[in-house]
Amino acid sequence: MEIFLFLGLAVFAILSPALWLRPSRHETRRSGLRQAAREAGAALRFDKAPLQEARDMVGYRWRYPQAAPGSDFTLVREAHASDRLEEAMSGWRWRQAPLPPLNAAALQRLEAVLAVLPEDACVVESTSKGVTLWWEESQDAESFAPALRALTGLVDDLAGSGRHAG
Repeated sequence: MEIFLFLGLAVFAILSPALWLRPSRHETRRSGLRQAAREAGAALRFDKAPLQEARDMVGYRWRYPQAAPGSDFTLVREAHASDRLEEAMSGWRWRQAPLPPLNAAALQRLEAVLAVLPEDACVVESTSKGVTLWWEESQDAESFAPALRALTGLVDDLAGSGRHAG
C-alpha cells in the first residue's frame, strides 16, 4: 500500500509542473479573440491607451491604405470621459473632433459601429494611418465577430477621409 502511495505522489510531482504550464480558460479565450482579430487584418497594440486613468487595455488597430489616409479623431466612452468633452453620439464624447470633418455618411457609419461595440470598449482612435479600438477584451471571438466586421468595414469607409498631400 505504501508503494502505491509513493508512486502516486511521484506521478503527481512529475505532472504538476506540466499542469501549471497549461493556459487558463481566460488566456485561451483571449488567444482565440486575438487570432480572430489578426485574421480580420488588425494588429495588436500593448502600449498605453489614450485615457487619463491607467487601465489594462489592448488596442486593435486596422491600417488605412497608404494612399488613402483617414481623418484624425478620438472618441471616448462617456463613462470614462470628462463632462467638458463635446458630446459626439449616444454614450460617446469627442476628445478630438474629426479633422478634416467627416461627411454625413461616414458619421452615420461610425455611429452604427459604436452601437455594436462591447461595453468595455473605451476609446476609438483614428489617425491618418489607421483606426484603433482600445478595450479590455471581455468577449470571446464569436461574440466579438459582429463588432470585428463593423470595424473592418469602418476602416474601408473612412479610408481617404483624411488630408491628402498636395
